[in-house]
Amino acid sequence: MIKSMTGFGKAEAGGFIVEMRSVNHKFLDVSVKMPRDLLALESRIKKAVGDRLSRGRVEIFVNRGGADEVKRAFKLNMDAARQYVGAMNELKSVFDLPGEVDLALITSMKDVITEEEVAEDIEAAWASLSSALSGGMDMLEKMRALEGEALAKDIASRAAFIESGIAAVEKLSPVTVQEYARKLRERVEKLSDGIELDPARLHQEVVMFADRCDVTEEVVRGRSHLAQLGSMLEADEPVGRKMDFLLQEINREVNTMGSKASDQGIAHTVVGMKAELEKVREQVQNIE
Repeated sequence: MIKSMTGFGKAEAGGFIVEMRSVNHKFLDVSVKMPRDLLALESRIKKAVGDRLSRGRVEIFVNRGGADEVKRAFKLNMDAARQYVGAMNELKSVFDLPGEVDLALITSMKDVITEEEVAEDIEAAWASLSSALSGGMDMLEKMRALEGEALAKDIASRAAFIESGIAAVEKLSPVTVQEYARKLRERVEKLSDGIELDPARLHQEVVMFADRCDVTEEVVRGRSHLAQLGSMLEADEPVGRKMDFLLQEINREVNTMGSKASDQGIAHTVVGMKAELEKVREQVQNIE
């Protein structure tokens, strides 16, 4: 079954939270936002996404958190603490100030306690992060599959309408030729004012008109293209680009039917088919 390019996924594992969302795009475009100390894993993340998706603009957000959140390391600056205590005690003594220099006061001073940058074990981080990434991808693909199922139903319905339109054009085409022959005969009889008509000449004109209006080739090719479209809707591989090309071919056949039409009924039917084709084209833009 076809898949949409629209979806959202989120998963948590090993102290990492991965969120991702995807929208339609001509190619696969992956962007990753993550802590600076994990930037070395960006190429691995993109490759992992590329192994499972072929099209779409995918945004991935990597954050630390959860029950297994990576512990932060703090460093105590004893030299700064001694200088703060000495300076405060000196102020108390010189100005005879009340109050005590306590722990809360000292630890509130800048640079006494600092967060120390922890060197990340990239391989260990990847082992945890890849698990969260895989879970997020599972959720994303599930959503894309559900959206694809809805798209397939809509496209199939519109394709059935187009096929019925082709059948209507096929049925109306011979009638148009017969109507042309009748009108031509009446017109010539009226203008000839009793002069005997040349049946062969009239027949030749009708044959030429019938040849110009013949839509047999367009009908056959249109039905063939629609059959291919139906097969693509059941495919288990990315077919969005193929569908886009196929719709151009169907549109070309329908346009040719319209250009050959000299009947109001056929023209009306062609307009309806073109309107449905445009709606299908819009839907196909979101298929992987």
